[in-house]
Amino acid sequence: MKLLNRSIAAVMAAASLCTMAAGCTEKNAPSPTAATNSEKPYEGVTLHYAVSESATQGGETQELIELVREKTGINIEFTIVPNTNAGEVDKALVSLMAGDELDILYGTDSKLKSYYSAGVLTPLDELAVNANYNMEEKFGDNLAIYSDDRVYGLPAFSDIWLTYYNKKLFDEAGLEYPSADGWTWEKYVETAKKLTDASKGIYGSFMLDYDNYNYMYAFQKGFKAYNEDQTKSNFSDPLFKESLEWFYGLGNKDKIQPDSITYASGTYPWNSFVAGGKMGMFVCGGWVASMLPDLEKYPRDWQCGILPMPYPEGQEPSTLAVTGCYAVPTTSKNKDAAFAAIACMAENQYTLGYGRIPARVDLSDEEITNYISEKLVPTFANDAITVEEFKKAWFDPDRKVIAEKIIGPADTTINQIIIEEAQLYGAGSKPIDEAVSSITSRADTAIAEETK
Repeated sequence: MKLLNRSIAAVMAAASLCTMAAGCTEKNAPSPTAATNSEKPYEGVTLHYAVSESATQGGETQELIELVREKTGINIEFTIVPNTNAGEVDKALVSLMAGDELDILYGTDSKLKSYYSAGVLTPLDELAVNANYNMEEKFGDNLAIYSDDRVYGLPAFSDIWLTYYNKKLFDEAGLEYPSADGWTWEKYVETAKKLTDASKGIYGSFMLDYDNYNYMYAFQKGFKAYNEDQTKSNFSDPLFKESLEWFYGLGNKDKIQPDSITYASGTYPWNSFVAGGKMGMFVCGGWVASMLPDLEKYPRDWQCGILPMPYPEGQEPSTLAVTGCYAVPTTSKNKDAAFAAIACMAENQYTLGYGRIPARVDLSDEEITNYISEKLVPTFANDAITVEEFKKAWFDPDRKVIAEKIIGPADTTINQIIIEEAQLYGAGSKPIDEAVSSITSRADTAIAEETK
């Protein structure tokens, strides 16, 4: 797959721009998202969108399907798919493999790969030709492309990692707010130590138990999870061991965040940064920002600031990211209409004002600035985040972007293996070398089983 190892500069690249109000028509050819009646060939068609019940309750999802109806005339009905818990088989995948008719599917680029591997995704290349639609011009390297070099997903937004910080805790500690320039992990740790106050239950840092926290530091130093031909894992690389020691050391040794055993106890749930008000800084994906404006659901009496994701000193500035994509399942009975719908969704979702970072590469700097000014700044008015702060944190053209997840043979299994073995190390139940050795051997076995 084409990983997200390109610069966000692509997002700001100037191209032959189209009029968004008209659905962004391609040059000399009607787009499937054009807004006039004569350009709505699928008006009145009803499509089925696989989505969780919780997602249907959100304003963004409701507004998105209304936007599709307005621009294309297509009606979208929800097919509720239960949420999949860790370790469970994906419910949408089960439904698709059973042959259930679905027309639209959402997933991250890594999630869609599992659907691709199961053979339940429709390649979009022919559908794009039918619609006279230039996918690469619109989305560039953000397209979900897998081993057969065909496109399987149109990207709507990039979930770029940020550093969120509690301004109130900085004020109480008498610390200046950090600068985005030169924001390294070394500065992050130094700042977190100054914020931490055990007597008040305040930690300077907060992170989660997700798989990618274990290897993010290594990724930023150039670590690759597989060998060149992806026949074996590469976890014997010293960078991976260094990353594990560094991450678990933040809590176990530096004491700037809860230690491994405390995390495992469930004392600090995923929303502790926003809901608790006792965490100075939180490094996580851009999805966290969607909680900030909702003061009714996540009440707080402090303002939040944003910075880019820290990077290792001596390395080029970088950030993790994951792309949210829309796809057409093989079970769709109206694939051309489904393509028109997902093209509309991918092009326009960011305009709804929910803090999304567009995955389009055809937007000019002026359009990006206007979007920030008109959508992001008002949305996050309570936190007084400026246009410049948004640009440095989310739209830095010089920051390297790295896929947040391991993507390749047996990647889902490997990520689960890393969680299991790394947490044993973090809890002191297994020496680091033994944990790395177990991860390596188990990953190699998983790769061999999937590729045999």
